[in-house]
Amino acid sequence: MLENLITLAKKAALAGGAEILKHYDDFSVSIKSDNSPVTSADLASNEIICKILSESDLPICSEENELKDTDLKKFWLIDPLDGTKEFIDKNGNFCVCIALIENLRPSIGVIYIPTSDELFYASRLGAFKQTKNGVVNLNKERQNGGDLVLFNTRNQNKALTTVISKLNLKSKDVGSAIKFCRLAEGSAGVYMRFSPCSIWDIAAGDALIEFSGGVMCQAYDGKDIKYNLNSLSSPHFIALSKEKAPILQKTLSIIENEKK
Repeated sequence: MLENLITLAKKAALAGGAEILKHYDDFSVSIKSDNSPVTSADLASNEIICKILSESDLPICSEENELKDTDLKKFWLIDPLDGTKEFIDKNGNFCVCIALIENLRPSIGVIYIPTSDELFYASRLGAFKQTKNGVVNLNKERQNGGDLVLFNTRNQNKALTTVISKLNLKSKDVGSAIKFCRLAEGSAGVYMRFSPCSIWDIAAGDALIEFSGGVMCQAYDGKDIKYNLNSLSSPHFIALSKEKAPILQKTLSIIENEKK
């Protein structure tokens, strides 16, 4: 059953990415009630992803279609185009995010990067990266970029810059949930966020981090993030690659002192 759901999520992510690329050079933009942009690519991706995932007969919560039932134990949580502003800017830093939530935690995570044709997927069966060259087991084959911190210039924060300074880390500006992919493969080590985002932005990435051997938690207490539809807002968080997981307590201490 798990393998079937992973296959379905991968199929949906690839189809969503294909729809996004169809609109890359010709898309329309409108503004939602929260003043965030939505494009024709977001909507086209959302439509095909929901159509494919509906084969599972599980509820689907999307950035473009929120669920009214907030007490679900098992549901799909998707962002059909994470990084809409990056898509509009045509910088390539956007992706498709699909997670299966079970008992408030992601049991499957899939992120597809259309511009590089990289498909990342993870579950208790392991974490993997699929490209035109084949499939890499991210639990066994790792890249070496542990001292690199990924962030988005739109979300810079004093706590982030303090951690970078005190731990003598390097930093790089990368948009969207692609940051989780780089931690999962080991080409970067740290991703922290102290600005608003939603649970569909991070759920798939949370699964990638956990099942590739890393750690992701709330920034101020180190607890697991719970994906509860009563609140669609994500808490501030820390994500560390497998290689950087040992610095969790030190990182939490720096953030705690920064609050004082």
